[in-house]
Parts: sequence; C-alpha cells; structure tokens
Amino acid sequence: MKYDFQNSTYSKLWDSKEGGALLTYLLNDPELIRSNHNFWRQKFTVDPNITPTAADGTATFTSRLRKLESGSLLHMRAPMGDTIVRDKQGVEFYTGIVPDFISDGFREQAMEREYKEQQFVENFGNDAMIIAQFANEVQALVDSADQTLSNMGAQVMTKGHIYYNFGQGITGGLYKAEIPAENFITAGAKVWADPDCKLLDQMREIENKFKEAWGLEFPMQWEVPYDMWHNVILKNNQIRTWVLENRKLNNQVVVDDMVVTEAMVKEYIGTFEGVSPIVVIEEKQKDEGVTVHGWKQNIAVLRPRGYAGVIRHTTILDQKMYQKYGSNLISRVFAKTLNGLCTVENITLNNGNMKEWQTHLMMSAIPSLDEFLWHVICDTTTAD
Repeated sequence: MKYDFQNSTYSKLWDSKEGGALLTYLLNDPELIRSNHNFWRQKFTVDPNITPTAADGTATFTSRLRKLESGSLLHMRAPMGDTIVRDKQGVEFYTGIVPDFISDGFREQAMEREYKEQQFVENFGNDAMIIAQFANEVQALVDSADQTLSNMGAQVMTKGHIYYNFGQGITGGLYKAEIPAENFITAGAKVWADPDCKLLDQMREIENKFKEAWGLEFPMQWEVPYDMWHNVILKNNQIRTWVLENRKLNNQVVVDDMVVTEAMVKEYIGTFEGVSPIVVIEEKQKDEGVTVHGWKQNIAVLRPRGYAGVIRHTTILDQKMYQKYGSNLISRVFAKTLNGLCTVENITLNNGNMKEWQTHLMMSAIPSLDEFLWHVICDTTTAD
C-alpha cells in the first residue's frame, strides 16, 4: 500500500484550499498549543471590537473614562425653591496606536521535507509525530506574542506609558496613558525596603489619601512584584510583629526568632484594617536570550480590582493585500490564534531551483489602561 505524503494532514497545512481550516484547528487545540505566559490574560481582557484601520494603514484607539463624583449633602430650601444646577463631570481620554509585530519565522527546505515524507511512509501513513514537531515550533511563536503583550501590559501598569525597544525591528514610544500627575507618588515616611518602615501604616495612609481625594469607595488592591514581596514585605518588622501577635491571639505556636513564612503573612495581612489585598506579580520575558521585565522594579501599584484594561487589536493588512494582490507563484495560508489577536501564515515559495515552506506569526495588538484615573503608581524606593 502506498502512502501519499501530499494527502497527509501535515502537507495540507500549506494547501491553499484546506490549509486554513486545518491550521486553525491545530492552533486552537489546547493539547497542542499551550498558554505559557499568562500575565496579560490576568490583567487585560480582549476588546470584542476591532480597532478600525485608516487608509494609511494606521489604527488608533481612544480610551475614555468619565470622572465620577460622590454626592454631597442636600440643600435646604423654602417650598417651591429652585435647584442649583451644577456641571456634569467631563470625560477624560487619551489616544494610542495599535502597532504591528512579527515573529521570527522558521523554514523548511526541500531535503527536510523529503525526510518528513520518509518518516510518513515508514510510519504507515501516520504523521502525528511530524505534526507534534510543527506544533512545538509554532508554540515558540505563540509564546513570543504572549510575552510581548505581557511586557507591554506590565509597562503601562507601572510606568503609565509603553516604550518598545525589544527585538530587531522598529523601536520607540507607543503611547502615554493619561494618569493624573498626583497619582505618581513616593513611598511615605520611609522607603519600603527599610525593615523599620511602618509599612502597613504607610500603605493605609496612601489609600486614605486617595479615598478622600476621590470621594469614592472602590474595592482596591495592591500589586507588587515577586522580589518585593519576598525581599521587602516578608522581611518588614511591622508585618512580622502583626503576624506573630495574631498567631498568639489565635493560640498558634510562636517561638523566639520565629521565621515568618509566606503562608503566615497571607493568612493575617488581610486583617489589618484599611489596607487592601496584596497581589503578587510574576512576569518575565526573553529578548534575544536576555531576561527582561515589563514591570518596573520597586514599583507598587494601587488600583481598582478587576481588569486593568483591554487588548486593542486590528486586522492584519498582510492577509488582505496578499489574498487580493499576491503573486500567483507564492501560496499563502492564514489562520487565527490567541483569541483572534494573532495570524499565523504558512507560505510555499521558490528558493532557487527548489521549493521552500515557511511559517511565521503576525500580531497587531496592544494593551490599553482603562482605569487610568484611579491608577496609583508608587515608587517604593523614594521617601516623601
């Protein structure tokens, strides 16, 4: 029995008729493609609307937020007295662009394709191993997209802007969120890394300051990076004392020089009145083999609970143009992945006298900060 490699699932991933559906199925199969860098998913939701693209190919989004104001005491009047009309609070907004990104690609030359065909025949027409190898290569492309969104999201949450200087393409500033200047604050009486800093008191003072200024009661949360949690918060003397005293009150074991563990702090830190829950941030990315972080180190963020914003995205111009005006000598297959944010392209083209098969990923997306009026960025290394 002859096994025709051209009829294999793997080969059809580059077929202009069947490839799109097969590639889409593969990309969205959680058994094959995993979500490995999830910071952006925890802090941002995907905008269900596509950001429109202008005639020049640019896509610009606008983030709008109406100022809220709490009510005040009523006016006493004589019967039939008129009301006092006050102005409505305005809408604050900022604009930004949706940039285009592309991954490293990988290619398969004629001898590599020949080797896969031999594998297919030797395995009696089973190409599962070949598909798995392809999925591993695509996984790296999807990981790159996840890391890019996570890095940009962490940047805007801790800096209030996004400056992209990674990879080997274009670099530069992308946008600045309209966070009020008074929302950029310093640590308080002492820097947080000082073990004798009354950290819980300082955090409570910061929260009270903004609650009074806003005249609003939001469910808030603190967000701190992993290193700050372990090297600053867990080693703070006030927090240590608070935890041990609460353990005594609850008839738990307390001994001299007792090590206060992460579990102990998590159990009791939430009982300190006036301090919102603390969320530990873990995020890191790879850029050309170097570990980088989008979250600005030594920054703590106080913000409303829930998502920080949405992922703005637009259509990939390449797909529209190539499908409409692309060369007849080059075959292209497109498929969406990552909640529709990314497009994977399989290309068949000539390379000299032989064919070549390529795969790469494109994305046109960026996180926007959409609670910017109530987003507080605290530099914990500078005292007031």
